[in-house]
Amino acid sequence: MSQYLVLSHIDIQNANSIAGLTWGFPAITHFLGFTHALNRKISSAYQGDYDTTLAGCAVIAHNFQNKVYKPKKYADFEFLQSKNPPVLAIHKNSSPPIIEEGKMNLTLSLVIELDQSLVLNTELIKQLEEQVLTLCYQMRLAGGTILNIKQVKLLSASTQEQHVNMLRKIKRLTLPGFALLDRNSYLKAHYQKLVAQHNNEENPQEKPQLLDAWLDFAALKSKAIPQTKDLCNTLDENTPATWEYISKPFSGYLVPLMTGYKAISEVYAAAVVLNTRDQITPSCFVEAIHSIGEWKGMHSINDVRSIIWRYQQEGPWYLCKQDVDAEIGDAKTTEPNEPNETNETQTLNFNDALNFF
Repeated sequence: MSQYLVLSHIDIQNANSIAGLTWGFPAITHFLGFTHALNRKISSAYQGDYDTTLAGCAVIAHNFQNKVYKPKKYADFEFLQSKNPPVLAIHKNSSPPIIEEGKMNLTLSLVIELDQSLVLNTELIKQLEEQVLTLCYQMRLAGGTILNIKQVKLLSASTQEQHVNMLRKIKRLTLPGFALLDRNSYLKAHYQKLVAQHNNEENPQEKPQLLDAWLDFAALKSKAIPQTKDLCNTLDENTPATWEYISKPFSGYLVPLMTGYKAISEVYAAAVVLNTRDQITPSCFVEAIHSIGEWKGMHSINDVRSIIWRYQQEGPWYLCKQDVDAEIGDAKTTEPNEPNETNETQTLNFNDALNFF
């Protein structure tokens, strides 16, 4: 039996908007960290009542607003900053320093997976949902304050028909929204393509790096098309040209994404590294890991398991991944842009989708 805890339409204020080299949406580690913290709170507050673990979660975004502005018409976006603390005696004759940080307000839903199904009657299910709602209001999500949660629902399914009905209920709880998917396979495929092109060149230049492949997804690129009748003429900076947008290597709403950490030092014993959070936990220095993600409408998701993020730790790597064998929409994550002939489109009535359970 499969079981999922749906936190529908969570309003968050002042969440972290910067994630490694990227900005605009919190890192996926924030949401898995929230899931882990919620699991610990449930275990601590209700010892023995619920014999299960919150194993992973899906992230569905509904609305977001980054706190940014443009100082000039064609300037880059800059984050709104506050001066903290605003008044100190040592700053009588000077402006207090700015602690640079990026904040945003957003509304999202979480679909949390339970690794072991709970056998509860209707009254106990309602009691669990109320307990989870109370605990969530005591927590922070992505560094922000939880202002409101529209609904908490525990959904279960055993048979194939029940799974179809459960997916329909999850969609109604999370529509309209976009699920965040792992597209690490796109990055790998594009990198292999760049290497193959490099090897086939007559006069190869410097071998492409994985960062070059990632930047093809993350950066906005354009190329100049010379506007000259005689292509034999020498082209220089004075040659008239039109600029053409270079599309991303694969189709879809693709975005750069921070998906975990890699250790860059040994694991130090407790209290060896100064100024750590506590003196009883070993510590290790890490760097952020970046990959590619895709926003995909919840109406096109055919299997809830395919959008669940889970931790995967191996050696120095601490990554957030999704099930690579699960089908997502019209493609498989193992083969980018591979058509799926057996894909069935499920039609939902939009008015029904707005009537949450």
